[in-house]
Amino acid sequence: MYPDVRNSPSKGKAKQVDAQTWHSHWWDFHPLADNLQRPVAWSSSSTIFTPHPSQPLILGRSFSTSKQFLVPSPDQILNNSAAYEPPNVITVSSNDHWLFAYFPGRDSDGVGCLWQRGFSIDKWNIKSCWACERGAGIVNAVFVGAEREWVTCPDGSTNRLTQSGPLTPVSNPTLLTVTQAHQLNVYFLRTYGLGIKSLTCTLVQPSYTVENMNQVANDPPRGPKTSRLCSAASFGFIFNDPVCMVAMRSRRYPLSDTLRAASDTSHDLGLSLDMSVDSQLDERPPLLDWNSYEEEQMIELCEVKLRFDGLSMFVIAAPLPPIYHPGPCLTSFVFVSVPGSRPDTLTSPKASPAKDKQPQRGQLELPTAYLVASFLNFEEYASLPKSCVVAYSILKAVPPNGKILWTTRLVGERSLSPRILTVAAPGSLSIATRKATVVVATTNPGGSLARGATKPKEVPVGNLFALQLPDLSDDPDCDHPSILAPVNRTSSYCPLSMFPSPNKLLACAVSMQQTSVYTLPRAHITSGSKDTLHQSPLAQALTIALQSRRSTADISHILSLPSTPATMLHDTLFGTLTSYDVNTRLGSTNTFSMVDMMGAAVEIYRARARQTQNDDEKERYSMLSRNALNVCSVSACLAAFEDCKESEGYDLEPVWQLISLSTWVVAFLEDLMKECVFLADLADPTPNTGINSNEVMPKEEPMDDNPFLRNWLASPIPQATNQSPHSVSLSAPILLHLVHPFALTNLRAVVFHVSSFHQYLASMTAKRENSQFARNTMLDLVSSSGLDLKVIEEILSTAIPEASAIPAEEVMTSFAEGHPVPAQYEQLKKIIHSLTTSSAIDKPRLFIKSSDLVDGFANLSASDRPVGDDPGIDVVTKERLLTQNPRLLCLRCGGRSQVGSEVTVAGRSSPRWKTWERMWAARCICGGSWVSGNL
Repeated sequence: MYPDVRNSPSKGKAKQVDAQTWHSHWWDFHPLADNLQRPVAWSSSSTIFTPHPSQPLILGRSFSTSKQFLVPSPDQILNNSAAYEPPNVITVSSNDHWLFAYFPGRDSDGVGCLWQRGFSIDKWNIKSCWACERGAGIVNAVFVGAEREWVTCPDGSTNRLTQSGPLTPVSNPTLLTVTQAHQLNVYFLRTYGLGIKSLTCTLVQPSYTVENMNQVANDPPRGPKTSRLCSAASFGFIFNDPVCMVAMRSRRYPLSDTLRAASDTSHDLGLSLDMSVDSQLDERPPLLDWNSYEEEQMIELCEVKLRFDGLSMFVIAAPLPPIYHPGPCLTSFVFVSVPGSRPDTLTSPKASPAKDKQPQRGQLELPTAYLVASFLNFEEYASLPKSCVVAYSILKAVPPNGKILWTTRLVGERSLSPRILTVAAPGSLSIATRKATVVVATTNPGGSLARGATKPKEVPVGNLFALQLPDLSDDPDCDHPSILAPVNRTSSYCPLSMFPSPNKLLACAVSMQQTSVYTLPRAHITSGSKDTLHQSPLAQALTIALQSRRSTADISHILSLPSTPATMLHDTLFGTLTSYDVNTRLGSTNTFSMVDMMGAAVEIYRARARQTQNDDEKERYSMLSRNALNVCSVSACLAAFEDCKESEGYDLEPVWQLISLSTWVVAFLEDLMKECVFLADLADPTPNTGINSNEVMPKEEPMDDNPFLRNWLASPIPQATNQSPHSVSLSAPILLHLVHPFALTNLRAVVFHVSSFHQYLASMTAKRENSQFARNTMLDLVSSSGLDLKVIEEILSTAIPEASAIPAEEVMTSFAEGHPVPAQYEQLKKIIHSLTTSSAIDKPRLFIKSSDLVDGFANLSASDRPVGDDPGIDVVTKERLLTQNPRLLCLRCGGRSQVGSEVTVAGRSSPRWKTWERMWAARCICGGSWVSGNL
């Protein structure tokens, strides 16, 4: 049981009790009653936006890195920052292209600002800003027109849910805001429009507003003593219904003249005999009634329709009956929408309702949405508040007259005492069972502290629970992650807002003093066969993230934790590959490719390498990450050569760019062929019958009597695979390019293009000095490599059918593992034997370069740059990075690039190269997001 916080410890035992326990007080939760808002938004590119604690600024941080930046504020805020408060509303669009925030004024009008994102996620440009009068400040905002969501099915296939919310076919963006005056403002930018337009309607009475019509601003409704202001609002979008539900909570505030009257008579004892003064007092407003500050015990609902008739946009608002609840303090309320079940194929829609047993008109349909609200009751402020949570179903009724009506009904109510519920957010959604959940953050009234010399820096002060709808019971399939707080702030840590990550695996919680990221409740992961790995939560989340083009940073963060088993990495990637294969066999559309899968693997392996403390594991995961990036690079180089291919050759305007790609391809082939040569030189041609088929035993060689040579031959040979010095592993990640059908096909194609480009330049007669340099550079590149590209291309072409004949399950296993598996070893030995016994490799030229023969000039440089200060290679174009140009940094692979610069040759630009380069302006070749390299 928790300690009784109302009974203070005795005087002599105070120090001992404080050292062992902690407890909260009612004032720790009073910010919830005062509606102190600390908004937070988590974008689809995994950027967390939070307000500055004391200044009118927005802070952005890329999760899960330390990259932070400031969103530029409007000029009116920068010129007079003391007149504005930190933003109380922050929202970002689902595609991460638009950002909105509202800055309340301090005794002045507030400012709403709309930003548009650049190519990098830390570049936001102000699109428009506008003033909001006092008493009509923005309470909440949301972008509409989101894309349909993807979901996974039990068989591994993926489907898209129906549209939710209003359709916006001719506007981007479309922003809805609710103000304190109970008004709905619609801000939108018409396609190919020049400026932001707006529509305004009231939410407390039926209204109809059309674009390009004169609008009269609605004054806030005023009563005889008080003014009703909207203090909180929530938006709800319902699947397969183009409407928007708006829920509002209001407070009553005294009017300014009432406050003046109370102030003028505060020191008046009422003893004046001047009758004229008494008559003046009678004309003044009534004295201040402190009940004017009370919060209304009802939730107002309004149905909003946003339509386009082919010429103009219009808004229709229809208020619904309010929801009355005796809860005195509303802390949070959210909408949770549930998609409808699939239609029964056995039921004919043309048959009569009686025959098909369909519900008669006028009956209620299945619940389509829920409104979940949480309340705190402070009673007499003598003890901790009591919290409860309620759920209302929002149902659509179709009366016989055909007019659609909405009804609300209380379906769940639960008290959480002695825990205190602080904030709620929509949870996970199961399409198969149509089970919806809501995630709530609860804090404990007290707890114990660890005893001893080594005390932890953080202690658990609460939990995150997943409550099932509609009865609000605990989800038995989910765990209950702990909420941690610093030891010195255990009693005062109270999350004021919470926002889930793009894939609903993590949540960012903001309190008055800090911002934290927690793991959301998720289903217990049980081990299963390969046939059921696609049903694991992480595999489903990765599949949906790739389908939706969202960031996978939260997934890789969970997989990188030391508490996550290493086998979970393989299971997640294998389950995603299974879903990809199922969609391909069913003929469904896959919006992601195998390259996107490898891009996600780059992030997962790289995150795991950063978190692990074992040096061998760190090197192993780093190798897997680098090779997965090589798969993406080969695919990108192939796309560049195909875009620049012409009927009789190649576009020579970007000749130096193509040479840079050829240089990288040749260097990668050299590393791959060196690995093959090393394996072939030490491998016994007889089949390996050892216990471990992954190891190839070296052949017996005659030993020289010289002890120095004997010790040198017996010493470990440094290899990139980090395997035993007496064996060579066939599971080196780079060898995946020789046995996996996808990687092998791309490698053969890019080798073909480099060989063809080399032959095309060799057959041309250079007429200009620049062309001569380019031709000689390409010829020297191939001739010094020691590789016959034509022969290599033929051998790789022959190996593709055999690699494709390997069972699909083993192929997916190798892709998930990031290296060849035993089922591919025989095929791997064959292709290595073909490469090393043919004329494809000139071993002396491969291993001994002309630069290695120059003695004594290793440290000589004509540049003033310090030795070892290499600017690096562009991860996209494979060119040398220029120090004077701004760089972009990929958050996924860590590569740098300068994409976006103009490619000109003799005053002309290359449209083909520019088209290819623009493919990577928004994302890296691995699929990661760009940030400015100067961070």
